[in-house]
Amino acid sequence: MAVFKGTGRLLDASGTPIGEGRAYIHLRQPAEQPQRAQGTLSLDWWNTDDGVATQGVRLDLNDGPGLNLEVESDKLSECVAGRVLRYSTNWPGSADGSGSDGVASGQV
Repeated sequence: MAVFKGTGRLLDASGTPIGEGRAYIHLRQPAEQPQRAQGTLSLDWWNTDDGVATQGVRLDLNDGPGLNLEVESDKLSECVAGRVLRYSTNWPGSADGSGSDGVASGQV
């Protein structure tokens, strides 16, 4: 299993930034292959008080692809003093391996 680690911005359906933080995307196949993936996003800042919308949100990774997220949970975390989202997404892969700089192989 590989894990893509990166930073990015969370955008609402209109493209307005609603948060920013560290993303971890769990890939079962090589990063070059399109696949279904799950991950977490640890937000350092956010501008929503009542939770992140579960539809129409997008994660624009700084060193990777933009991903449409299906938010499965949205929790405030006391241990990291932040907001943590769990989500599913479609990882697009790439034929030339671009966007895989943040991929670290290993067991999770």
